[in-house]
Amino acid sequence: MGRHGVDYRPRRIEPLVTRLANEIREASKPIYCSACFNSQDLRHVDFDAACDRGYANDEAVQVTMDDLILCENCVREGARLLGMTDEQELHDKVEDLEAKLDATAKALRQARNYADTLEHAIGERPDPIKIDHRRRPRKEIAA
Repeated sequence: MGRHGVDYRPRRIEPLVTRLANEIREASKPIYCSACFNSQDLRHVDFDAACDRGYANDEAVQVTMDDLILCENCVREGARLLGMTDEQELHDKVEDLEAKLDATAKALRQARNYADTLEHAIGERPDPIKIDHRRRPRKEIAA
């Protein structure tokens, strides 16, 4: 205890746990997105949270925007702004890198086979190749 009756010992802080006040579920069709007023054939998430957004932009049918319902594009964009990544993008990148790795490994095997073939051919010659390292190699002639 401190001088003024205040406990200065560190308290144990419980980890943050999110408790949803309402049920989050996929919305049934037809529905409008509360953020972009989109009514395309996309999946929509109903957050079961009240918000007063007026009416949708559809002139023929007045659809009230009283609940927070977001389309998959708006949810994805919001998640991206929070630093979350799209799993499909990472999956595509991994597949691309694996394909490049396979191609590089194939090229390496081919180069090693070619080098082994050349070494074997040079080793089987009746007269060994003599190289005078004191002379400069010929310069290539430009055509």
